[in-house]
Amino acid sequence: MLRERYQKESNGKTYLLLNKSKESYGERMIREGAPAGILPLVKSEQEGNYKYDITGRRTLAMTFERVPMNAEQVRKVLQEILDILERGREYLLLEENFILQPEYIYLRIPEYEVTLCYYPEYGISFREQMGKLFEMLLNRVDYREEKAISLVYALYMQLQEPDVTLERIREKLWQQMRGQAETAEEKSDLSDVLEISDRIAYRKTELSGKRMTENKKKQLSGIIKKKINLWERLKKETGFREALPEKVISTVSASCVAEAAPEWDAQYTRVLSVKGAKSCPQLISKENGEPVLLEKFPFYVGSLSGYMDYLIEKDTVSRFHAKFIKRENAFFLEDLNSTNGTRVNGELLNVQEQRRLSEGDCIAFADAEYSFYSDFNNRLE
Repeated sequence: MLRERYQKESNGKTYLLLNKSKESYGERMIREGAPAGILPLVKSEQEGNYKYDITGRRTLAMTFERVPMNAEQVRKVLQEILDILERGREYLLLEENFILQPEYIYLRIPEYEVTLCYYPEYGISFREQMGKLFEMLLNRVDYREEKAISLVYALYMQLQEPDVTLERIREKLWQQMRGQAETAEEKSDLSDVLEISDRIAYRKTELSGKRMTENKKKQLSGIIKKKINLWERLKKETGFREALPEKVISTVSASCVAEAAPEWDAQYTRVLSVKGAKSCPQLISKENGEPVLLEKFPFYVGSLSGYMDYLIEKDTVSRFHAKFIKRENAFFLEDLNSTNGTRVNGELLNVQEQRRLSEGDCIAFADAEYSFYSDFNNRLE
């Protein structure tokens, strides 16, 4: 079991700390020059820690906690993960030591640039880790989008094969990409990427240089069409659970059916009015008195239009800055690895620290200050 800690320093840098019990080849290799896509290791003041720089990065789990992933997002994230694992082989970095849990896969938004954590003492098999990752994707995918459905389902089923490997998952991903290219222009755009990817993936295997036959391509096209037709039927609530394999059913979240992923530049955030306010927690801006009702949880605050419940348009506020959580009748505030920090009554929160809130607490997202009230009606009395 991972026992992580976080360290935020005065210069704005944030670090992930994992326990260290021995020296390793992997640690030396990353320190001397890690391949692209691996979290940099820095020297720790404490000998018993691996210290990773996670400044400015958001986890996969955090990014898609509420908003479902579309096909392009799934494809981009998975392709980058597989590319990083492939590059790691060139440095003799073992697949089982990459942490593929969504809470340790880091993204730069909105580019979807993936960075993985290589923990030399991890040792969890590729198959087991990918299984858990795909269960997360099954929970997060947008079930109203045909491409996303077909892509995730095909890759999940490939993972159930007894001889699954990194190469087979990669090959299945490329097959899905080819099959989902709807126009000649899309196929042309993919051709250069796929040609390069083929050479990278197969250069060390007996499959090097081989291409799919025309018959194979036709068979693949037929399979994809059948899957899309199947998932069309699954969109209807009654047939949805009956047709899905039992193992898939257990991972499907009802929330994924409810809302589609917005574009990054979509105007998703709305200004909330005090009129007709019900009894619920709220923030009051100290700058202009604007009320912000916290009507659902988790409630995200940040500067990234499209994914925030409340948008603060300041360059000092991080894209994913903080979130409010409700547990039973208590409310908590958590910092999401923001650059300029989140404070409660002047006290800086550590990364992912959850601080319980009290009536009238002063909350600062960087230099944007608010007062917290757990009950709007009580405040007016």
